[in-house]
Amino acid sequence: MSSRKRYKKNTMVGGWIFVERLGHGGNAEVWHATKNGKVGAIKVLKYPRESTYARFKSEVNAILANQSIGGVIKITEYHLPSDIKESLPWFVMPVGIRFTEWRKNKNILEVLKHILALGETLKNLHNGKYYHRDIKPANILFLNDRLYLADFGLVKYPSSNNFTEEGKDVGPKFTMAPEMRRNANIADGELADIYSFAKTLWIAITGDIQCFDGQYNVLSTVSLNKYCEGMYSKPLDVLLTECTEHSPKKRPKMIEVVKRLKEWIELNDDFHLKNLTEWFDLQRSIFPAGAPKSVTWVDKDDILIILNQIAQVKSLNHMFLPDGGGNTFIGAKMANEKGFIAIKISSKLYYIFKPKKLTYESFGVDAQWNYFRLEAEISSYTGVYDNSCSTYLFEEVVEIEPTLYIERVHWDYNEYNGEDLPDSANLICRYVGGSFVIFSTRSIYNLTSATYDGRHNKMSEDEFRSYITKGALNHAEHLATT
Repeated sequence: MSSRKRYKKNTMVGGWIFVERLGHGGNAEVWHATKNGKVGAIKVLKYPRESTYARFKSEVNAILANQSIGGVIKITEYHLPSDIKESLPWFVMPVGIRFTEWRKNKNILEVLKHILALGETLKNLHNGKYYHRDIKPANILFLNDRLYLADFGLVKYPSSNNFTEEGKDVGPKFTMAPEMRRNANIADGELADIYSFAKTLWIAITGDIQCFDGQYNVLSTVSLNKYCEGMYSKPLDVLLTECTEHSPKKRPKMIEVVKRLKEWIELNDDFHLKNLTEWFDLQRSIFPAGAPKSVTWVDKDDILIILNQIAQVKSLNHMFLPDGGGNTFIGAKMANEKGFIAIKISSKLYYIFKPKKLTYESFGVDAQWNYFRLEAEISSYTGVYDNSCSTYLFEEVVEIEPTLYIERVHWDYNEYNGEDLPDSANLICRYVGGSFVIFSTRSIYNLTSATYDGRHNKMSEDEFRSYITKGALNHAEHLATT
């Protein structure tokens, strides 16, 4: 019985009637089948010979030994004959939804919460020294409100024989660990699973079944940045980089992978925690050797570089205005007016002013208290309004074309000289002096409504630093006593 078995619709095995083929591999096929009103997925050998049967039995025994682990596919019926010349071996599982179908139209956090649960499954298997060695989307099913790991045809565990011939590769092509391509028979199955799990995680996020080759690189085209827009992705980038290390011994164990993936999900579920973490990371990226107590930039290009680093992460910052209130800014560039820079608040709203200097202040207590202070030079008004006796620090104008300003009322009515404003027109808040301060969106300073009174501009630079120092130290003392 070493020749290939030919299965087709309405074939009956063990009382199960084949309805539709669900999948097939090198040695077996899986069919959607029915039996006395029951529905299942039956797996049968294509080449029932001793070598393939030994691996088949190993798969069944591995699944049965781990039925108590959530996320391991269940076996509802099975037949392992003593002699395959007498009858055909088979086993039945529940019918699940293919991973690629389940993944459609789901957000990243929802998907990764389920991937995390699958990681727990793998961690528990590893604790029992069971190594799947064939982790890929095709072997993941969704049923009973969770993901299940299926197809244990390449499983390896202490009491199983080594069915892999020397020199043969083992595993899924797009997610296979490099050592499984070279020396699968002696490769560490646990660390190979880590590699394949990480590649599967990347596929789950991107939806790209043809995964990248080699190690993950956040600076390459495979970066998750475009998929995780608005999310804090750095810890995930680091985790994927480590899990796809070429050297197996440099990869973390599954217990560590699960822990860090869980922390990342919790962080992105909690905007407050995410924002403060990103604020800390921003400062580390600007000052990789450690944040100085204070540093000042006066060159306009340098100031723009720092401002755009702050603006790079969505909803990270809050900029307090000289006269009170504030906004999140989303970018900065040179303004059309000579010597001015433009802070972008929305697609059509800019704050412009002549920058005198940008200062970073650090306190060594808690990064949320660290801030940037942006000081504007004293400038003249545009002349659009009669500002001869004005005490206002800014004037609202419409820039209808580069450096041509008109009154704000034209913006409200979308009209100038009897015609609609051109698409290139922008609303401008043009500051003629004052200081701005930039804090993390979720900082205590920003969450305290009383600070929206422009107090930072009523104090000198040194006075404001002393004021924040006192708040930071008081907060640290409070945390120490609670």
